[in-house]
Amino acid sequence: MKISDFNSKFRSDLTELYTVDEVSSLFRIVLEELLSFDTTQFYLKPDYILNNTELDKVNKFTNELKKGKPFQYVIGETRFYNYKFYVNDSVLIPRIETEGLVDWILRENKDSKTTVIDFCSGSGCIAITMKMKRKKWNISALEIDKKAIDLAKRNSFRHSVEINYIHADIFSWNNYDEVDIIISNPPYVVESQKKNMKVNVLNFEPEKSIFVSDQNPLIFYKRIFDISKLKLKEGGLLYFEINPKFKNALISLSKKYSFSTYELKKDIFRRNRYFKFQK
Repeated sequence: MKISDFNSKFRSDLTELYTVDEVSSLFRIVLEELLSFDTTQFYLKPDYILNNTELDKVNKFTNELKKGKPFQYVIGETRFYNYKFYVNDSVLIPRIETEGLVDWILRENKDSKTTVIDFCSGSGCIAITMKMKRKKWNISALEIDKKAIDLAKRNSFRHSVEINYIHADIFSWNNYDEVDIIISNPPYVVESQKKNMKVNVLNFEPEKSIFVSDQNPLIFYKRIFDISKLKLKEGGLLYFEINPKFKNALISLSKKYSFSTYELKKDIFRRNRYFKFQK
């Protein structure tokens, strides 16, 4: 099959599931990640004949996409902060919004000796990116899921960085060594918001990494504030990614824990998304 013919078939197969722009982006992934082509080569060689191995590879990719499976899970990796990370269905796919949290932390904190812990670390993308950018930082990452820890360790090896991974339940963990910075992008979408989410997220990404109950939406934040009372140094910083719906509730909660100052920032979509609290 000519690559130009496959392009037509690919677009036809996926047109009911994805927008035109999304299909174009997915086809670029086919070219770059599966065929080692670039867009220029595609236009210069529209009559290129896919061999059996290539055809099998792109057909499998298409079939998985037709099921609604996120392309990041299909190819087994994604980009975060311009680095490649392994992903699978044991971890949430890193979002561009979270890059904004990382960017804020890096801009405000220099590469001096600093102790950091990342709670609910998933694929390790936050902790690993921090370590690549801040070599002197001593970074730990806590995660309850063993498969996620194993994947994060693969990502650490991929990027040649050392992270202290802690396989533990945040609600029972009590190893209170003091740190300078606490970071967390915990589950924060309430169950009632499921109706607004895409099917490919609901069907394929791990619910435990996304959702909290409507009755106790700040459960992870409360626990991290509890930990910060003993674990965060005086003057230390606490960075959160949040559900914009609970901005005011988090401000009220922080006051109960006597945090002296806070700052709120928006993500690239102009939504209230990140908090910084100082002890």
